[in-house]
Amino acid sequence: MAVARERVRDTGGPRVAGVELAAGLARVIVARAESGRLRVLGRGESALGPDAITGGLVVDRPAVTAALAAALAAAERGTPTERAVVAIDGDDVRTFHVATPFERDASATPIVRAEIDRALREARDDAARTAETAVADDPALRGVATARLSDDVAGLLVDGRELDSVVGYHGRSLEVHTDVAVAPLVLSGAALATIASSRRRATAVSGIYALARLVAESGVADAGVVRIGADTTAVARVRERRVVGTRVFGLGRDAFVSREASREEDARVWAECVTLPLAQQDTLPPERWLFVGVPESLLVLPNALSGIVGEIRGAPARIAPLSSGVVGRLFTDVPLHADDLVAAGAAALGAQVYS
Repeated sequence: MAVARERVRDTGGPRVAGVELAAGLARVIVARAESGRLRVLGRGESALGPDAITGGLVVDRPAVTAALAAALAAAERGTPTERAVVAIDGDDVRTFHVATPFERDASATPIVRAEIDRALREARDDAARTAETAVADDPALRGVATARLSDDVAGLLVDGRELDSVVGYHGRSLEVHTDVAVAPLVLSGAALATIASSRRRATAVSGIYALARLVAESGVADAGVVRIGADTTAVARVRERRVVGTRVFGLGRDAFVSREASREEDARVWAECVTLPLAQQDTLPPERWLFVGVPESLLVLPNALSGIVGEIRGAPARIAPLSSGVVGRLFTDVPLHADDLVAAGAAALGAQVYS
């Protein structure tokens, strides 16, 4: 009977480690895909010195490597994972959201798997070219060696209808939405080097993209997602259950703790930065905002954001903490905190939960 139960437990996909590297900590979530959801099997975290990671850049590699190894051991609980996805956020991490349309010659025939595979390849190539051009035109990245972190299919549409699977459907047009993340090579290379000694296959993703994608895939149709770290703020815009923009800027919790006298004025400046348009089509900030990483002592930040959004929209904003209960695409065998959701989002991408 015990063997039978163990076989039932092992019917999911391969175990994947989602890793978040941020100022002050290394956090790991071990999970796998089960029936289109992410099952969290273990978690671990290790504290880091204040300068070991700065702005997403691993500065003290030996310290971060040791902390990550400890967090991995705690999360894996004796069963090593073969693959890891490392989430990083920094001022110069970029995500690009590209829609590639295809007109079908034989609209009366059903879409087949080979047609989808060909469209996905061409869409990824198109997205890569778009990202390459955008990076070349970006003043902050001009002359900086960059690396493509990931390219993820975010949606498939037939005649404007988004479907989980388009195989077997008829239609005149097919559209593939692809999300591409790019970062300076020094940033991604330093992060991936910390896990290289563990002999796990590792890739890197944008942390705020991983978090917002988990939120969007869990059914949140329209919202802003804000993750406040020790030294950075990361913001994402979700529209029509799709991530349409991300941004990171170097203002985090530590800056507000050290400037108590001017906290309210600083909070308004911070809120104005958060509400800057994240997508070319944005005219108004979203009504709903979900927060991660705000202690009770810094509630002035979401309050300031609520005031700014209310002024712009002419109606009160809905501001709330992001909890694991909001992300229905996830269920867990271990206690999980809101701060774990970035690593969980990275694990979801690695486990191909959305495929």
